[in-house]
Amino acid sequence: MTNTFKRLTLLSAILLSTQALAWNNELTLQETKQLTLDGQSLSTLTVEAGSGFLNIVGSNTNSVTVKAEIYQEQPHNNYCLSLKQRAKSAELIANSCNNHDEDPTRIDLTVSIPAKFKLNINDGSGSLSIDNAGATTIHDGSGKIIINNITGTLNIDDGSGSINARDIEGKVVINDGSGSIKLTNSLSDVKIHDGSGTINVQNTSGAVTVSDGSGGIYIDTAQSFTLLTDGSGSVKIENVENVKQ
Repeated sequence: MTNTFKRLTLLSAILLSTQALAWNNELTLQETKQLTLDGQSLSTLTVEAGSGFLNIVGSNTNSVTVKAEIYQEQPHNNYCLSLKQRAKSAELIANSCNNHDEDPTRIDLTVSIPAKFKLNINDGSGSLSIDNAGATTIHDGSGKIIINNITGTLNIDDGSGSINARDIEGKVVINDGSGSIKLTNSLSDVKIHDGSGTINVQNTSGAVTVSDGSGGIYIDTAQSFTLLTDGSGSVKIENVENVKQ
């Protein structure tokens, strides 16, 4: 557990440094809290997060452990932070409880889970990083998304910010407003609906289907490729036998 949290803390520091300029400089670290829940009878982590980065890593552990760093202008308790069991799920809530204007709070989350846990995430803003999890569903407002090593399906509904996913075993469905999308090494079908930003899909074993508003499209190595709609931007296809445009 110690080594896991050392790795998580390092990743958290990297995420924090890359987005420090984008967050309100008046918010300072007021408190750090640790939350722990026995995960042996659980299979899923559900997250409701507001502002702040969210870093989740699956590892050889039997518990769900959360490090929450709380940033505010002045210290107060007018925010929501909890980790509870709901049937077979661990439920993590970390947000301002709709008090953004009165008492702004940003909560940075570093989370350790049992490997291959399923994830259901609703995230407001800030970077999101996931490594070594099961089937994952993400609803995200804004911020960069980095995902590695998913053993099930991956579903992303994203407002804005880049998406970089690698090593996905199940189907991939991405609905994206704006920002680049890069997917590498997937073993099933891929469906992407994108407003704007480049799309780069490499080395997938399934069929790739794309609806695109604007931005270049590059597909390298897939079972097939279907372009349903395309507003503007170049399209380059390599190592795909069945192409429909």
